[in-house]
Amino acid sequence: MIYLFTAFYWEAQVLIEQFYLKKVLERGHFQQFTDQDAQILLTISGAGEIAAAAAVSSVCTKHPPGKEDVLLNIGICAGDAVKGSVFLIHKLTEQATGKTFYPDLLYRHPFAEAELVTCMLPWKRGTQQRMFSLERGTRQTNPEQDETAAAGEGGTRCVFDMEGAAVYQAGACYFAPHQMLFLKLVSDNGEGTPLSGQFVRQLMETRQERIGAWITQLLQMFGQQPGGIRTEPGSQWEADSIQTRQWVEQLCTDLHASKTMGELVGQLIRYAVLTGADCQAVVGRMYQERRLPCKDKREGKQCFEELKRQLL
Repeated sequence: MIYLFTAFYWEAQVLIEQFYLKKVLERGHFQQFTDQDAQILLTISGAGEIAAAAAVSSVCTKHPPGKEDVLLNIGICAGDAVKGSVFLIHKLTEQATGKTFYPDLLYRHPFAEAELVTCMLPWKRGTQQRMFSLERGTRQTNPEQDETAAAGEGGTRCVFDMEGAAVYQAGACYFAPHQMLFLKLVSDNGEGTPLSGQFVRQLMETRQERIGAWITQLLQMFGQQPGGIRTEPGSQWEADSIQTRQWVEQLCTDLHASKTMGELVGQLIRYAVLTGADCQAVVGRMYQERRLPCKDKREGKQCFEELKRQLL
């Protein structure tokens, strides 16, 4: 299942229509929508860190997620980028405390990446919030630049919202870092002008196809089938599932993988199978080169990073 969280209804409306989500009639503190197959549970939290954390905690307590489930936070943000630019977040910072968090971006995606700073108030140009990003060495680029030019020498793109870091901290009680994804759409450049719901909806519509296709890909990757793979009857993966899992378990042993790293290895192999990558050939070469089995955990982490690079 995808546990999808947005702050406002206008951020969610396009997705509700695209995936035919129906309102959950059960009484609760938060407005929720789900699809017929219960593959998506969308929750509207309200604005701010407290509301976001409360929503994640409430939903995940009532519907405990499993190892194959994903938390996805989608919403608008402010920053020095073209309005409508979409960023997948690789680092979150809570402005009030300075704490930083790092989701594991394990899978290939079509978006530029950025750091997200979560503030208690909306970000405005010339405020201390802007100075915060400058002090951290992030690059303030021309808003007219394309989103794909976000990263480079001198720092990475920095965008601002009011919920992301709180969603991560609350979600970390239920999800591993590789199970949490944050997608942000730039709605303003810090002008301080209130945004109408209609404007937010129209902005979401401009990226509806791109975001919707990515969510569909996530649904294909994390189905309700055992092991998190949505398979067709008689498929090779289904026929070889027991053998494949034993192979993955042996690989984890040879990598000296911890429990968390073992989950990452399993997710990586599942993703590679879905994209048609020849996992056994890649891993086989590592055995032939005597890089596997690894001597210790440190060597195992290095080997895993190389494996991830080759499969992705």
